[in-house]
Amino acid sequence: MEARDENPKALSHTPMWTVDELCAKLHTTPRVIHAWRRRGTAPKAYKIGRHLLFEESDVLEWLRSHESTSTDDDARRADDDGGSGW
Repeated sequence: MEARDENPKALSHTPMWTVDELCAKLHTTPRVIHAWRRRGTAPKAYKIGRHLLFEESDVLEWLRSHESTSTDDDARRADDDGGSGW
């Protein structure tokens, strides 16, 4: 009998990003990614040997959790700057 993968989201079907690819997408550096990991604020990662890989769906979920819209903090900053918004 052949073994079946019961996980509908098998890794073989999910794009994985390296640290460099993640940095390119987020316009940041590996140093920042590693600092986020030390603080526990980075997207979930998989350590495979010496390689750190990020599942695309985890990164997208992480980004959604950091989505920013205009907030009271933005309005307060605008007031502090004389209301110019700059």
